[in-house]
Amino acid sequence: MSAESAEYEVPVEGDRTSVPDAVPMDDSEADTDVFNSTSGQFSFTLFLAILILIGGCAVYLTIKKQKEEDKKFAFFAEMENSQFNITLPPAIDEYYVVKQKSIDDGWEPGQGEPSKEKTETPGRRLGQALMKRAIATIPLIQYMQKEAQGMYRLHQKNMCSLQQWKQFQTAESMVSGELEEVKAEADEVEPGWSQQIWAQAAKYHQLLSERAKATEAQQKQQKASMQTQQMKIELERKQIAEKQAAKSNTIEDEARQEILAEKAAKELTREEENKSAKKSFKPGNGVKKGFLK
Repeated sequence: MSAESAEYEVPVEGDRTSVPDAVPMDDSEADTDVFNSTSGQFSFTLFLAILILIGGCAVYLTIKKQKEEDKKFAFFAEMENSQFNITLPPAIDEYYVVKQKSIDDGWEPGQGEPSKEKTETPGRRLGQALMKRAIATIPLIQYMQKEAQGMYRLHQKNMCSLQQWKQFQTAESMVSGELEEVKAEADEVEPGWSQQIWAQAAKYHQLLSERAKATEAQQKQQKASMQTQQMKIELERKQIAEKQAAKSNTIEDEARQEILAEKAAKELTREEENKSAKKSFKPGNGVKKGFLK
C-alpha cells in the first residue's frame, strides 16, 4: 500500500482481529504506577512548600530592611533637627555689658595686671566677667570635641546628610570663633593671658562641676536621711498605736472576764439557794404536813 492510498481502518464490532485483547496487568506493575503517582504528588507539594517558604523569607527580609532604613533615616532626621542647633551662653552678652561699664569707668585695654590687683577695679571686674564667659563655654567645647570625630567619620563614609554636615560645620565654626575671640579679649584685659585662660577655665569648670555633684550627693543623702527618719517615726507611731490597741483589748478582755465571773458567781449563788429551798421542804424536817394545807 502506497503512502497516498493509505487509509486507517475503523474496527468493526465483532471483528476480533482489529482490536487486540486486553493484556492482564501484573500486581507489581499496579503498585509501581500508584507509587509513581503518589511520589509525583509529594514532589509537587514539597516544591510548592519550598517556594512559599522562600517567598516568605524574601518578604520578611524586605520588610526588615525597609524598617532598618526607616529607622536610620529617622535617626539622621532627629540629628539634623537637634544635634547641632547650639546657642552660645548668655555670659557673652553679660561680658560686653561689663566691658562697656569698665570703659566708662576709665579702663584701658592692655593696661595693668588685674589678676594681681587686690581691690575691685574695672579691670579686675572685666577679667572676672571674661573668665565667667569662658567657663560657660566649656560644655560646648567639650560637646563639639566629642562629636567631631564621629561626624568626620560619618562624612567620609557618606553616612550623614548634607544638611547635617552643614549644621555641624556651622556649630564648629561658631565655637572656634568664640575660642579665638576670648583669647583676644584676654590679651586686652591682661597681656599674655590668652595662653592660659582656656586651661584655667577648664580647671574652674571641673571644680565647679565636682562641687555641684558633691552638693547634689549631699542633698540626696540628706533627703534619704530625712526619709529614713520619717519612716522610723512612722514605725514608732505604728508600734505605739498597736500597743495601745493591745492594751485596750486587754482591758476589755479583763472587764469581760470580770462580768463573766460575776455572772457565774450569781448563777452559783442562785443554784445554792435553790438547793437550800428544796432541802427545807423535804418530809421529816420538823414541819407538820397539815400546816401547808
